[in-house]
Amino acid sequence: MRRWAGRTNEPLFWGLFGGGGMVSVFLMPVLIVIFAFLVPFGVFGGAEGTYETMHGVLTNWFVALVLFVVLALVLWHAAHRFFHSLHDLKIHPPEIVRVVIYGVALLAPAIGYSLFLVEAATS
Repeated sequence: MRRWAGRTNEPLFWGLFGGGGMVSVFLMPVLIVIFAFLVPFGVFGGAEGTYETMHGVLTNWFVALVLFVVLALVLWHAAHRFFHSLHDLKIHPPEIVRVVIYGVALLAPAIGYSLFLVEAATS
């Protein structure tokens, strides 16, 4: 039987960091262009009906789940980069700081997705 002594969960953290970096590089610019420029300037239609169309798209459970995963990975990437940047600057915060940093990265998208589920259930 193999023992877990000396093993760490750091590869999981670095894997999520790499996934968040990839999502940040490839998907976030596309989402920013779509939701910050194309939709407001009427590329997908005029002002009338834009809210209803976007509400219909964003309240789809699959789209909301994809946005949840994208946001979670990007926030995890930012949290991991921030925490290790502190170490690069020779600042070694207590363990509670690490818990808070990664906790925010996990809880923010989870709260957003749960709010979506409440909205979907009431409409």
